[in-house]
Amino acid sequence: MPKRLRCALALMGLLGSLAVDASPLPAHPFVSTGGKAQQWLAPDLGEMQFETGAQHGDSAAAAAALDAKGDTLLALLARHGVAPADIECFALEKKTVALSQPSADGSTQAYVLTRHYRITVRDLRQWPELAQALVAQEVESFGVSFDRSDRDQVNAQLMAEAARDARGNGKQLAEAFGRKLGPAVAIARGPLDRIAAPFLSGGSDGSAKPASRPPAASNYAVPSSIPFAQAVNAIFRLQ
Repeated sequence: MPKRLRCALALMGLLGSLAVDASPLPAHPFVSTGGKAQQWLAPDLGEMQFETGAQHGDSAAAAAALDAKGDTLLALLARHGVAPADIECFALEKKTVALSQPSADGSTQAYVLTRHYRITVRDLRQWPELAQALVAQEVESFGVSFDRSDRDQVNAQLMAEAARDARGNGKQLAEAFGRKLGPAVAIARGPLDRIAAPFLSGGSDGSAKPASRPPAASNYAVPSSIPFAQAVNAIFRLQ
């Protein structure tokens, strides 16, 4: 066998071994694309989270003071139409703290009790007055967020729109190269490299990002709209 031919065959063998080591590609031609959809909608639910606390040299007295604050808060929430089923509360912390100066009874430490509340407000007309009333009660760590009761339906609709967007983008890309778009062979909300190792050596970051419940512009105002979004990545066969 001529020396030049032997070298060519050896080079082909080396290239073949490199191809085996690389991430395998599908036997058929394909195109990877993504789609997204977003919509701004008026919220119909609100959530408030806050904490209350009490401090006293006697643990039983601190607990009684915390319970008294809790009774006042529950009455306030009831006046603003918040149902008991929409109120969550639980003890957050119980600790002792050193006093900078002894108390009247000579104690040098006090008990501090904290309780956390999470409430759902379904009548947002009550929101501004309720928020101001809670702040007046000197609650701590006051935070708010908003949502919609039909979130699942909204996200399902947006996912369908994102899928149509991905197919439309793939169709345009395929036609730009004189091909036709075939069926989807892989789909993902997250990066495609998580599910498409047999197809791609890497994937673009097209993870789905449903809008989390965003904070309000202020604690006392209900935003006119909040965003919802979905995104999808897909691999289509080319025909």
